[in-house]
Amino acid sequence: MSAVGATIDPRTMNLEQQYAFAASLHPGRSLSPEEVRFIINRETFKSQHYGHEGKHLMMFLILICVLAMLPNTVTFWRQRHPNSYRLVSILSICLIPPYFAVSNGYYRFMGLWTAYAAANSYIMYLATRSPLSPRTPRRVYQWFAFINKASYAVFVLGIVLFALCFFNVAPGLTDSERYVEASMLTVFYGLYFGLMSRDLVTLCTDKMAATLGYARSDLPTKYLPQDVCCICGGELLGDKAHGASGDDLVEPTHRLGCGHEFHACCIRGWCVVGKKDVCPYCREKVDLETFKQNPWDKQELFYVTALEYMRFFISWQPLTLLFLTAIFWVLGLS
Repeated sequence: MSAVGATIDPRTMNLEQQYAFAASLHPGRSLSPEEVRFIINRETFKSQHYGHEGKHLMMFLILICVLAMLPNTVTFWRQRHPNSYRLVSILSICLIPPYFAVSNGYYRFMGLWTAYAAANSYIMYLATRSPLSPRTPRRVYQWFAFINKASYAVFVLGIVLFALCFFNVAPGLTDSERYVEASMLTVFYGLYFGLMSRDLVTLCTDKMAATLGYARSDLPTKYLPQDVCCICGGELLGDKAHGASGDDLVEPTHRLGCGHEFHACCIRGWCVVGKKDVCPYCREKVDLETFKQNPWDKQELFYVTALEYMRFFISWQPLTLLFLTAIFWVLGLS
């Protein structure tokens, strides 16, 4: 920090003095108004923080400690208090981006968010009814499977657009500011709405399981007959699904390694869409590799796993910054 910057506050200067002050810092250069404004803002920042090196060091050390403790803290929280962890995670994902969107006037995002929230509100309404319709679990899993595929397609499209921009395939188009913004927004939409679906389907899955009573987070509340699917409550042996022609079709089933049998679409919804790696009834571990029947299944399992890594940037990063701000405020650091 120069002696001039330590004793003079550029904010107290008039416009002519600011130009002269900026020119004295860069002699021999012809400065534009934007450059002068940047220099004045920079020197103002320096004058405000001059002599605060010790405070800045303390803030930096607190930041490093918080970031180092964050992964273990979140893991401990998720394992010991899963309900509160899930609630905070879902609320932060659903509310933090819309808050910033409204604050900055991103009404296009708010329009998409409102339509998405309305559709999922209806799905969650169906999943929380008691008694639960046998068709509801399938509808819920089909809806979220569609959302997962659509979100993944949007994400891939955004990656392709960004790659075209990176290599500047079409000069004049791919290097424009609007194109870059569109590609980044496409990637964000694919990740954000996919992550929201990931959490909402978990809520619906647990609620439907609790309503039926066969599958719970601790122990089942009802005995499971051999001819009943504990996910939807429907019959297995002789269970009929009416086709478009009116003929009755025997619905395919899937038996897990633990011996429990389910409708194929129900258990795929539970394990693949709902991202559950345990049997809905006995909680024994399930090998998710057995559900990889086509290339999309492999991509789907990879995509829903990759979304967990994006949770930090969408959810935990803003909460961490809020927590740091609270610590700095308590300690009188600014």
